[in-house]
Amino acid sequence: MHAFSATFALVKAVAVSFEPLISIAGTPIGPGAPVYIIAEGGVAHFGDPGKAIALVDLAAEAGANAFKTQAYTTNVLISPRLPEWRERLRTKEVSFDFIARMKERCDQHGLTFLCTAHDRSVVPWLEELQVPAYKVGSGERGNLPFLRELAGKGKPMILSTGMYEEHHLLETISALSGAGLRQLALLHCVTSYPTPMDQVNLRAMDRMRELFPGPVGYSDHTSDHRAVLAAVARGANIIEKHITLDFDVPNAQDWKVSCGPDDLAAFVKEIRDVEVMLGRQDLKVQECERPALNWALKSLVATGPLPAGTLIEPRHLDAMRPGDGLPPAMLQSVLGRRLKRSLGAGDPVQWDDLEAQP
Repeated sequence: MHAFSATFALVKAVAVSFEPLISIAGTPIGPGAPVYIIAEGGVAHFGDPGKAIALVDLAAEAGANAFKTQAYTTNVLISPRLPEWRERLRTKEVSFDFIARMKERCDQHGLTFLCTAHDRSVVPWLEELQVPAYKVGSGERGNLPFLRELAGKGKPMILSTGMYEEHHLLETISALSGAGLRQLALLHCVTSYPTPMDQVNLRAMDRMRELFPGPVGYSDHTSDHRAVLAAVARGANIIEKHITLDFDVPNAQDWKVSCGPDDLAAFVKEIRDVEVMLGRQDLKVQECERPALNWALKSLVATGPLPAGTLIEPRHLDAMRPGDGLPPAMLQSVLGRRLKRSLGAGDPVQWDDLEAQP
């Protein structure tokens, strides 16, 4: 089978496998549903329980749909060949109780709690905490045994696709489909902190929709809000954005792409504003435009005094504002008729002013 034919067959099979609308903790995500906003706390707590709670509070007060953190066991995640990297991450490694307190705080706020498991050692934590969905980071590209294991939990999955080529995506969604997963959302993502504007590549979401029938969104690693708002305007169903309490942190990168206490609420509001501006997919006069139907449109008007009985010729009429007479589009229907009453210069022409066609 040729590569194109194989790809087409795979895409067709995937289209049958996955649901176009998914649900996380009772919230629908997908076409027709509001954008699902994930405040990614990540490891911005730096191992401090007080900061962890404050991050949850920040997400809740800003109006996010979900708060997400990350969990791992350093010695399971990082090879001993990289001792410096291990030591740097170990300061952000936390216990089950630490994660559980964040979950409890989310519950108090009515905020959905999510957590990325960066290795198998912490998956049982998430099961014990009864997370409503699994978020999978871009670093699991090619880690199909782990992805199949998570898919087998029977919960929705949100998959970030940083560093993915198209064949990686097809390979991954095929594996997840084969593992029985039916509720999957894909997040376009670029694994660079911060991502240069010319490499954000939001059109990748369009290609994802061609390959995959479920929700498609965007996980942002830029330094401001513009890419997110553009993604929402292009139809993103999910937005994920890092949040932090601390900036200018040595040996850390997430703060470079994060919202904080000064702008997270505004960020969420901007997303909701863009949603409102998108409106509906129809062409109609908006209510706010109705006054403009008079002042902005033009009518057929007399170019000068026209006595009753005038046989109307092109030289007798012009198109001028306001739009309270016959529209210029009716010119051919007016020409060759006689006036029943006289008109002054600039007076609009109405049907009642015209004699019937002979």
